[in-house]
Amino acid sequence: MENSLEIDLYDNSLHKKWIKKIPDNNNLHIDDYEHRDNFILVADIVLDNEVKETGEKQRQTVIKWEPSVGKKTWTHRDEWIYIFTINGIIVKFGGTRTGLKSRIVSYLCGHQTISRGGFDKMSQTNAYIYNTFEFYLNCGYEIKMYGFKLPKTTISINILGNDVDIIAQTYHAYESIYISNFTEKYYKPYLSDNSSPDY
Repeated sequence: MENSLEIDLYDNSLHKKWIKKIPDNNNLHIDDYEHRDNFILVADIVLDNEVKETGEKQRQTVIKWEPSVGKKTWTHRDEWIYIFTINGIIVKFGGTRTGLKSRIVSYLCGHQTISRGGFDKMSQTNAYIYNTFEFYLNCGYEIKMYGFKLPKTTISINILGNDVDIIAQTYHAYESIYISNFTEKYYKPYLSDNSSPDY
């Protein structure tokens, strides 16, 4: 059941077009997820209230990711699949081929909505994630990101008579299969609308 703060914040939000409300029943807590051991906590998502010495905001954006893994792990261009939780409830699976930090930079582009002075030129996924997270953080919820660093998969192909080993991109397959498996057993993760249809 929504509390009065959530109702008031949503009703008065200039960004409600981009907020997805999360149902409060039939949800799965990440600690009860059967594949939980594949994932480590990689970041907390928090409101970005940092200010400069002048008192101005440090950044234009209103949320930020605080990594709980080392800089090398956070910035290295590895393949990952990841889970977002709101108060421990699984709300999204995603994937990246260019590393965690790179993917987060993309999510922050969700700030560029018309309601925030932008032009709605960002991806819809980024806008929904960004604005939904800000809404729930303002309601006092905890939002976390868990990651599964994917093993490197090498395949050999022949190019002009030369056998060449190349690193295969696999995160789309992992992401799709994890989402399909989760959906069959539990529910469609509420913020996972754009997974790859190829697997």
